[in-house]
Amino acid sequence: MAKQCDFTFESGSRCKGYAVEGSIYCLSHDPDLKEARIARSKKGGEATSYEKLDLALPPLSIKNASDVVSAAIQTINEVRAGNLPPKVASTIGYLLGITLKGFEQSELQNRVQTIERVILERSTK
Repeated sequence: MAKQCDFTFESGSRCKGYAVEGSIYCLSHDPDLKEARIARSKKGGEATSYEKLDLALPPLSIKNASDVVSAAIQTINEVRAGNLPPKVASTIGYLLGITLKGFEQSELQNRVQTIERVILERSTK
């Protein structure tokens, strides 16, 4: 069974990581593995996964909730056809969700303002 890392934070709580074989510390806290941590960090900084993808995606014009649904359907079809990587589609879906919430909030705010205006007009008569 793996042993818990012996590193203790300034707050007094103990690291919840597991000690690497032959050490009392996890990979992140073992002073003997400092070079390995630096190498991992450099490797992560050199990752190419964030490079711009060469995708010919037309710009989307989203003016209402119906446009959000259309964009989601278009994204689904692009993934199914193999034209859009699932990770990109996932990001697009997330952003479409935020956009949809924005439209919903805006519509709710307009309704509240209309109700407040009607109440104010009725109370002044």
